[in-house]
Amino acid sequence: MLKPRRVFLGIVVLLIFLAALPLSASVFIKGSFYSFVKTPITFSKAAAQTAVDLFFFGRNAKENRSLKRTAALTRFDQFKLEELSRENVRLTQLLDLKRTLLADVRHLVFARVIARSPAAWSRVFLIDKGSRQGVKENMLVMSDSALVGKVVETSPTVSKVLLITDPNSKIGVLIQRTRQGGILFGTSQGECRMKYISVNTALQQGDLVETAGFGGFFPKGLIVGTVSRAWKEPGQIYQVAEVSPLADLSRLEEVALVE
Repeated sequence: MLKPRRVFLGIVVLLIFLAALPLSASVFIKGSFYSFVKTPITFSKAAAQTAVDLFFFGRNAKENRSLKRTAALTRFDQFKLEELSRENVRLTQLLDLKRTLLADVRHLVFARVIARSPAAWSRVFLIDKGSRQGVKENMLVMSDSALVGKVVETSPTVSKVLLITDPNSKIGVLIQRTRQGGILFGTSQGECRMKYISVNTALQQGDLVETAGFGGFFPKGLIVGTVSRAWKEPGQIYQVAEVSPLADLSRLEEVALVE
């Protein structure tokens, strides 16, 4: 270990040596010594600045993730509020059925659509109510005060609904204005038609079609849709009318089951 006295003597000797050198040599040595000392100092400062930048980058990244998470939660909350508002409107419309349906309706059950048939030719969906909630086969299914189908199969907690546009659907209906009766059925193209209309009946575009209540099996007077066009089938003695369902069958989310 160097003693303080020897260090002091070394410094004195170095200073005397530098003083004895010519000016140009002294400047050169001093400049070289400064450069030698400056390089590690500059490197140290750069490293320190890099460390500071990394520290703030990490902190800023963390704050950015926190802000994004907060914004996402805010959007999700707004989405939920909008969904609840829309659902409230739909449920209110279904509840209005209690005031608008005819007095011969014996039983009313509300349900949600939980699944749809993926097949293009089959128009069926499942609802979250079954026999435990009083759902029975052949109960009519409604949305927005309009008929959309009927129950064709039940289990304790789930039921299957056949839409009026399915080829297997057959319901007795009549034209509200003329009281002309017929059968409403679906097609493989997803359309809804009414047949067995007398050729002597003058149909108009927009005529309302309602359930006929034939034999008292279905409630009478439930709106189904409107006549969009009519024609006479070749070789037949009756007219066929294309009926546009009053409810949007592709967007059903909640329905009412009527007996």
